[in-house]
Amino acid sequence: MTPALRERELAKHDGLIEVVVRGLRDRGVPDGLAVLAARTGWAACHHAVPRWLAEPSTGLDAHLLQAFEDLRTLSR
Repeated sequence: MTPALRERELAKHDGLIEVVVRGLRDRGVPDGLAVLAARTGWAACHHAVPRWLAEPSTGLDAHLLQAFEDLRTLSR
């Protein structure tokens, strides 16, 4: 991937994260927590999608749940 394409991809990711942050803020979630939740959700998706593509017989939802469970395990 070229640097320009990588920069474009990162800008799209930031835009998607910001949409989630705004949605959480609109629901009354404090700013710092909204940002953390949005970035964590994006990281879980970024982790789960390649696994889903490699193992499509398991649904994306299962891969996402596993990613969040892995994060929960790390936080203990």
